[in-house]
Amino acid sequence: MNINAIVVTALGSLGLPVTPNINLTGDTEYITFNYMDERPTLIADDTDLYDTTVIQVHYFTKTNPQQKKKDLRRLLRAGGFVIHNTMEFYETDTALNHVVVDCSIDGVIND
Repeated sequence: MNINAIVVTALGSLGLPVTPNINLTGDTEYITFNYMDERPTLIADDTDLYDTTVIQVHYFTKTNPQQKKKDLRRLLRAGGFVIHNTMEFYETDTALNHVVVDCSIDGVIND
């Protein structure tokens, strides 16, 4: 299961840069994501068949994040993710609003 492609596809309609781990575009509105946990959740005949992957999705913006936060959660759900929690911060060092969505997805192991 290629989580990177799933996240980028799920959030592509927002029209923002979506990149794993770090944003190098110089934009002040963007999305990054990182892996929190990845583990087998279905094992048969001593073989891992399914993984559950937990990620954090980070949305940064100078503007009010409320509508995009709702859109982000809706699109992640539509992409097959389960939302665990959402946090919102203001980062004084960057002057950006920062929304963090913890979510997970299950899928067939193909690596």
